[in-house]
Amino acid sequence: METIMHYSCETCPIKSCAVETLDIEELLILQKNCGVRVFKKNETIFQQGSLTSNIAYIKSGLVKIHKKGPVKDQILKLIKPLRFIGIPTILGERLYQYSATAIESTSVCYIDTDIFRMLILGNGKFGNEIINELCKDEIRFFERSINQMQKQIHGRLADALLFFANDIFQNDHFRMPLSRSELGDFIHATRESVTRSMTSFKKDGLIEITGKNIVILDKPSLMRVSKTG
Repeated sequence: METIMHYSCETCPIKSCAVETLDIEELLILQKNCGVRVFKKNETIFQQGSLTSNIAYIKSGLVKIHKKGPVKDQILKLIKPLRFIGIPTILGERLYQYSATAIESTSVCYIDTDIFRMLILGNGKFGNEIINELCKDEIRFFERSINQMQKQIHGRLADALLFFANDIFQNDHFRMPLSRSELGDFIHATRESVTRSMTSFKKDGLIEITGKNIVILDKPSLMRVSKTG
């Protein structure tokens, strides 16, 4: 993990919608109580069960949110910039209820939880933006959970590939950031099932695979597979 870097919150070009609502005085308070750290791939941003002292804002990179279950560690979702993580910890227990790990080089802005809570209580517009983000995140999580439970492996894999292409990279040609095992964990499938489905998609001309590089060749067909499950 690299040394903390300080910067101006007022001039930051990638402020969140919530931070955009703050006045000059609030921005100065925020600036005095935050710092940026850069994490390498596979470095832990925060660990499940540890005491929380900061909210994390993802400035660049990609992060997996995962939680220990009765059998194994489970990937719950992937977080891209520009998003906050760890917000629920300031509204309830002061322990992280899940872990966050960088899956590529990731820049994170840490904000002191007490200051974050103060801004929520003192600025209604800031608090409203945070609530909006939590609500949208909950709806996305519910939708993904339903798809995971009701779709077959082909549909779940198609969902994942479209998610990376449309939401993460905004490009139909991308490098898969997860291993086959991690991808299987992400879509609730075994590594072997993922490999078989990938091979089937390639054989049918939906995708092209070279190592970890994936090109979506027939997006309409892949979308139909996603829809039909």
